[in-house]
Amino acid sequence: MTGIKRLINYLKKNGIKNTAAKVFEYITYRKKARLYSAENTLSDAELKAQRERRFMRGVKFSVVVPMYNSNPDFLEELIRSVISQTYVNWELLLIDGSPLSYTLGEETAMKYLKEDSRIKYRRLGGNLGISGNTNHGVSASSGEYTVFLDHDDLLRRDALYRTAEAIETTGADFLYSDELNFSETPENISAVTLKPDFSKYTLFGINYIGHICVVKKDLFYKVGGLRSEYDGSQDYDLVLRLSEKAKKIYHLPYVLYYWRIHSQSVASGIEAKGYCLEKAKDAIKKHLESLEINAEISDIAGAESAYRLKLDYDKKQKISLIICFDKSICSDESERHFEDYMSEIFNVTEKINVEIITVGGYNIFDRIYNINYPYEYSFTKMANIGARAARGELLMFIDGRVIPKEGCLSELASYCSLEDVGCAGGKLVDKRGFIYSLGSRLDPEKILEPYLSGLPGNSVGYMRRLKIAGNCTCLFGGFMMVKKKDFITVGGFDEMMGVISGGADLCLRLLNRGNNIVTPYAEGIVTEKIKEDFSEFYSLNKYAVESGDKYLKVLN
Repeated sequence: MTGIKRLINYLKKNGIKNTAAKVFEYITYRKKARLYSAENTLSDAELKAQRERRFMRGVKFSVVVPMYNSNPDFLEELIRSVISQTYVNWELLLIDGSPLSYTLGEETAMKYLKEDSRIKYRRLGGNLGISGNTNHGVSASSGEYTVFLDHDDLLRRDALYRTAEAIETTGADFLYSDELNFSETPENISAVTLKPDFSKYTLFGINYIGHICVVKKDLFYKVGGLRSEYDGSQDYDLVLRLSEKAKKIYHLPYVLYYWRIHSQSVASGIEAKGYCLEKAKDAIKKHLESLEINAEISDIAGAESAYRLKLDYDKKQKISLIICFDKSICSDESERHFEDYMSEIFNVTEKINVEIITVGGYNIFDRIYNINYPYEYSFTKMANIGARAARGELLMFIDGRVIPKEGCLSELASYCSLEDVGCAGGKLVDKRGFIYSLGSRLDPEKILEPYLSGLPGNSVGYMRRLKIAGNCTCLFGGFMMVKKKDFITVGGFDEMMGVISGGADLCLRLLNRGNNIVTPYAEGIVTEKIKEDFSEFYSLNKYAVESGDKYLKVLN
C-alpha cells in the first residue's frame, strides 16, 4: 500500500504526464536494479576469504543504532546483519529513546546481548531526538570509526570488511557506499543507487551520500556531531559539514547498505516526514554561506528531497558567445537559415552583457562579429579561432546545430564564475523533446556515451540528475562555458578532435583546475544527430576511459 499512496500523492502534485514518466523510470530502474543485484551476489568462497584475511590496522568499528519504538522483527534482522559481518572487530550500540512503557525493542536487544558480548544496549531516560540519541551512542562507543545504521535497515555481510579494506588502503576519514532499497524482504528490490565519487556540487542538490556513512570518531567531534535543530535532515546537515573538514572522502563502490521501505520511512516518500525539506534547505544554506557562495534554494516539483540552487554572480562579466556555423548544412538556403538561427540567438542574449562571434557565418548583422572560415567544417578549429578574437571573461561555445534556450547563459555563467569550477554545460534535447544528453559519460565500451539519452524530457533521471545541477566529467563541446583564462592555460580545444570528443578532452584537462558542472536548467535543442570517430580521443585518454566515469553513474 505504501507504493500506491506515494503514486497517488505524486499524481496529485505533478499531473498525469509527469507521473507517467516517473512510473516508466521506476519500472525501468527497478528491473535493472534486480539484474544488477543478481549479478553482484557474494559467493561462499568470497565470504570465506574475507573472514580469513588479517588486516595490518584492524580498525575497530562502532555501529551506532538509535532506536525509538523499533519494530522488533526489523530490529532482529538488523542485529543479525551485523553479527554476520565477515569483519569481526566491531561493537554494536543500540541506543533506545523509546518510552519506558515500550519493551518490545528492549526484549529483542536483550536476547542478543546474551549471545554476543560485542552488542551493547542502553535505555535512555527519555527521547533525546534522533540527533541526541545518536550522539549519546557515539559518546559511549570505543571504536576508532563510527558506522551509522538506522533501526530498520540492514548491512550486507561484507560492509565492514570493505570499509576496513578502504581505510587501510586510503586512510580515508569519511566513507560512504552504494545502497539498495527494498520492501518486506531484501529480495524485493525497488532500487539500487550507484553513487558518484565525492561530488561537491551534486551534494548541494541532493544528499546522495546517505547510507552507509562511516566517519572517523575524531572527525565527528571536530565538526560538532549531529545537531538536534536539524532533526529530520540531521544526516544531510552532518555530511555537508563533514565534507568541509574531512581529509579524505572515499566512495565505496559496492552496494553495502540495504534501506528498508515502509510506511514510516523517508525512503517511502517525503510525505512520511514532510518537515525534512525545510531543515535540509536550511542546512544547505548554512553550508553555502560557510563557503561564501550566495544562492537561493528552492524545492523541485516532481523530485522530492532534491533542491535547485540559483547562484548569484557578477553580471558585469562579459560573455563571449562563440558560434561555429556549418554553411553546408542548408546548402542553397544557408544564408536564410543563418538569419533565422541568429534571431533565436538574439532572443537568448537580451539583457545580458554578451558579445556574439560567429565563425563561418555571414556578414549580415551589425551586432555580431563574423569570422570567415572558407574550409571544411571543424568545430574545434573554429572554436579556437573564435576564442582568440574574444574579449569576454567567459567563453560560451555553441555548435550551429544547437539552439540555446532562454536563461541558459545566465545559468552557466553563475557556475562558471566560481573559482573552483573548470567549465559548465547543460541539458540537450532533440527536436521531439527527448533527452539528447546531459553531458558525456566515460565508458570502457562506448568511450563517450551521451548521458541519459532517450528519456522523455520531463523525466527525473537516475539519481534525479535531470532535476539537479552537479558534478560531471565531460561535456559536449558545442554547448559549454569556460573562463577564458582557464581555456588559454590548458591550451584550448584539440583540433584533431570533433565537437563531442574535443569537448570531453578539454573537460578532462579542466578537471585539474576544479569541478566540471552540468545543469539541467541550461537547455539547448539539437537539430540533428551528431556522430564522430572517438579514436583520437581514446588514444590520448585511454586511462580515463578505462577507469570509467567518476560522476555520471548508470545501471546497465
